[in-house]
Amino acid sequence: AKQLDYVAEGGGDLKFIRGEYGSGKTFLVARALEIARSKGFVTTHVVISSASPLHKLKSIYQQVCANLRTDSDEHALKAIVDNWLFSIEERLLSVNDAGAEDTVLEAATEREIENALSNISEMNSALAATLRTYYRANNAGDFTLAQAAIGWIAAEPNIGRDLKAKAGIRGDIDDTLAFVFLRGLVAIIHGAGYRGLAIAIDEMETTQGLQRNQREKGYHTLVRIIDALDRGEMPRCYFLF
Repeated sequence: AKQLDYVAEGGGDLKFIRGEYGSGKTFLVARALEIARSKGFVTTHVVISSASPLHKLKSIYQQVCANLRTDSDEHALKAIVDNWLFSIEERLLSVNDAGAEDTVLEAATEREIENALSNISEMNSALAATLRTYYRANNAGDFTLAQAAIGWIAAEPNIGRDLKAKAGIRGDIDDTLAFVFLRGLVAIIHGAGYRGLAIAIDEMETTQGLQRNQREKGYHTLVRIIDALDRGEMPRCYFLF
């Protein structure tokens, strides 16, 4: 709880839990995530396995997005994005007391999407571009395109060409981009009014059974996460391994 309070103020932190089979690790993880949600965090639970090994950042990011949970929502990615966009519109309307025409508000909101993710866009502009496409599609009632945009952000496979053409993006989220997009996701979560993101990564011992090169890649991923937290590059993010 003390660590989460530190993270809620803009820090980044982590903890490793080790225990024998049956010692209560899974219970502790569940309770820790409950505490996090009670403090206003979004939480997610990732299970390391042969299908989602530690060295494949994309598969970890996919699980993070698929299992996002708030106090009121499970599979909460869409609700979080909607809350974030709504908060941007509310802020713009509060500045302009007389209100704004829909087209003016839309243009201003799209600029704010870019501004809010400027640090991420310097490394990769695809997240902001896809969020703008999602926002436009929702306003136009094109819910198929909107759903595709959310799917692409979550690194779901087989997202159609139509979305990529309309968003002006190429390719998909891969292991290289997953780390950047995770930072973008935390920025969106905080912008939507939550204190941060708490990530539980379970069954870490699976990594020990991999081939040596895969095991070492997995440990390299771990070092990247620890270093990023230590350097202040992942504010409002908490990892429980």
